[in-house]
Amino acid sequence: MASTEKPARAAKSAADAATKTATAQKPAAKDAMAAFSFPNFEIPEIMRSFTEQGLNQTREAYARMKSAAEEATDILEDSLETAREGMREVQFKALDMAKANADASFELMRQLLGTTSVADAVQLQTAFARERFEALVDYSKDVQATVTKAGTEAAKPAQAMMEKAMAAAKAA
Repeated sequence: MASTEKPARAAKSAADAATKTATAQKPAAKDAMAAFSFPNFEIPEIMRSFTEQGLNQTREAYARMKSAAEEATDILEDSLETAREGMREVQFKALDMAKANADASFELMRQLLGTTSVADAVQLQTAFARERFEALVDYSKDVQATVTKAGTEAAKPAQAMMEKAMAAAKAA
C-alpha cells in the first residue's frame, strides 16, 4: 500500500503546483489586458445633446435635399415630356410637308404628260416651283411657331421652380 500512496501524493502535489501557477498567472494576465483596454469614461450629457442635435439637423437637411431633388426630377420629366410632344408635332408637320410635296410632284408629272408644247411645260414647271417655294416658306413659319411654343411650354415648369426658389430665398 505504501507503494501506491507515493505516486498518488506525487500526482496530487503536481496538480496543486499547476493550480498555484495558473492562479498566480491570472492576475498577471488581467494586468496585461488592462494595460491594452480602453478606459471606461462617460460622455458628458452636453456632448450627447450636441451630437443628437447635429444628427437631427443632418437628417432634416437630407430630407429637404431629397425632396428638392425629387421635385427637380419631376420638373425635368415634365419639361422633357413637353419637349418630346413638341418635337413629335414637328415631325408630323414634316411628314405632312413631304406628302404634300410628293402629291404636288405627281400632279406636275400628270400635267406635264398632257402638255403639247415646251412653253406650256416651262409654264407648269415655273408655277410648280413658285407654289412649292411658298409652301416651304409657310411650312418653315409653322415649324418655327411650333418649336417656339414647345420650347416655351417645356421651360414653364423650370421657370415656375426658379420663381418658387427665388421667393423662398427672399422670404429667408
